[in-house]
Amino acid sequence: MKVALFFDGKNFYSGWRERAGRQPLDFTALSRWLVKRVGGSVLWGAYYYTGIESGPSQPGTGQAALTSFLDNLEMLPGYFVQRFTRRTKSYHCRECSAENYYTQENEVDTTMVADMLRLAAVGAFDILVLMSGDADHAPAVEGVRALGRQAYVATWGGIGLSRRIRRAAFDHIDLMEALGECGRQWPVGEGDEASAPILVPGTTREAGPNSSPNIVGGDETLGTAPSEDVAAEILLDEVRRAESKFPAGYVGVNFFVTRWQGSQLDPDPEVRRRLIDRLVREERVEIYTTEDGTKAMRVKRSAASSQSPRSIPPPSSPALDH
Repeated sequence: MKVALFFDGKNFYSGWRERAGRQPLDFTALSRWLVKRVGGSVLWGAYYYTGIESGPSQPGTGQAALTSFLDNLEMLPGYFVQRFTRRTKSYHCRECSAENYYTQENEVDTTMVADMLRLAAVGAFDILVLMSGDADHAPAVEGVRALGRQAYVATWGGIGLSRRIRRAAFDHIDLMEALGECGRQWPVGEGDEASAPILVPGTTREAGPNSSPNIVGGDETLGTAPSEDVAAEILLDEVRRAESKFPAGYVGVNFFVTRWQGSQLDPDPEVRRRLIDRLVREERVEIYTTEDGTKAMRVKRSAASSQSPRSIPPPSSPALDH
């Protein structure tokens, strides 16, 4: 039984913030939990729809956190992100003379409805789980059912669950029940000021015959755990990817070990540290100390490339500080 997940990002985030207390989520574990909860066998796809502000994101802002979250989310197996322009508008209150602001997202709901019905019509999935209780989605849920598919709605403790969509759905799923399996703890030294659910990647390996359903994309299922040699190559590729995403190629060691997301990268910080130590010993990665005393790392360049203007002086010690 193929399962498709549809996330109304704004509603999902609002409920998570209010009821889950901003507890970090492992989205791979969440998708597996949902597939199991509805009696499915494979995840066909998880589709996340949300609005973002137009223009560049400024570091330290909620918009920057949201952008980072979405970039990481779509790297997970089976997850697909649809971004829509969100515009901030204002209106002037004549009675109190106050200037009030609100955001408007265009095409999010209509695109979600169209995609749900289109995929149901071609038999892409057997079961749909919609992460939203918005009454505007009730016609889509009714349409999916009319096409012979089961349709569930899921909310955080019933937040925003309309009576109409609850009546249209096969059943309601309380996402609070998933926190025991999918919730994670904040890394040491981190707060909860991010404006989007913190993304903790799930494992990309099967745990055995009694494990949760596989995650699939198209017709490809995830394989077994890679060997350490393969895992080291995966981590090296992820360091390169991180360097390309951050200004001047700066990759903090602690951030990479505890927070960096990769669809094939082992989520265990201790495994990551061990692999980094190995790559340092093999002189393929180097650890250096920044001006403010923070440890960072980079893929080791050749002697010729190390003369480039971007080059940072080699570290005083190549050992990874645990």
